Amino acid sequence: MRKKLFTPVFLLVAIALLYFPVQFALTFEIFGDAVNSSSAGWLGPTPRNAGICAVDVGKVNSWQCSDTSVFVEHHYGCQLWLRVFGYIGA
Repeated sequence: MRKKLFTPVFLLVAIALLYFPVQFALTFEIFGDAVNSSSAGWLGPTPRNAGICAVDVGKVNSWQCSDTSVFVEHHYGCQLWLRVFGYIGA
């Protein structure tokens, strides 16, 4: 007898694996400019709700606010994004 492919456990695992990448994509402009801070260095991609904190300085954005909690909350996603786009060494 063959089991069904979409069991509740499989569905929960699929949702858990997709939650963080989707949350990251909804929080940041994935194909936007990188954000650099004079005190913290490279932070990650530009958040969608950056407002006055992200100032365009050419091909990157400069982070002007002291609150970097959005980058801390998505630390692993930001680090991976920075590596993939070549902002920090592999």
